[in-house]
Amino acid sequence: MKRVLSMLFLLVPLIILGCSQNEERFDHTALKEELKEEGIAPKLPTKFPTTIVEYERVIPPHETNIHEVIFNGEEGGMEFSLTVQPPPVEYVNIEEEDVTVNGNTGFYIEGPGSSIHWTEGDYHYILTSYSDENGTKEKMIETAESFQ
Repeated sequence: MKRVLSMLFLLVPLIILGCSQNEERFDHTALKEELKEEGIAPKLPTKFPTTIVEYERVIPPHETNIHEVIFNGEEGGMEFSLTVQPPPVEYVNIEEEDVTVNGNTGFYIEGPGSSIHWTEGDYHYILTSYSDENGTKEKMIETAESFQ
C-alpha cells in the first residue's frame, strides 16, 4: 500500500506538470541578430504551441523589403512561417475575423494555412500555421502576443 501511495505522489505531479505545459519557449536571439544585420528590428515570437527546433530564412534572388522566416518542428516539417514587411498592406476579398494582438487591431484567416495579420510600429506581421491543431484562432493569438 505504501508503494502505491509513493508511486501516486511521484507520478501525479509529473503528469500534471507535463499536461499543463502546452507552450514551448523559442529563443529568437540569433534570428534577431541576423535581421538586425539587414537593418530591420521586428519583434519575434518567444513562444510556440509546439517545439521549434530550427528556423530558415527565405531569401529571394532579388532585393525586397519583405522578410520571411520558416519555423521547423521536431519532425523536420514546417510548423509556422512569419512574414514581416512595411505597412500598409492591402487585402482584397478575404474572409477575416477581427482580432487584437497586444492592443493592435488585426485579423485572423481560418485555414488550411490559418494566419493572423497585424501591424505594430514600423512592421506588418503575418504569422501562418501549417497545422490544424496549432492554427486555431486562440493559439495563433497567444503566439502573436508572445512577440518581443
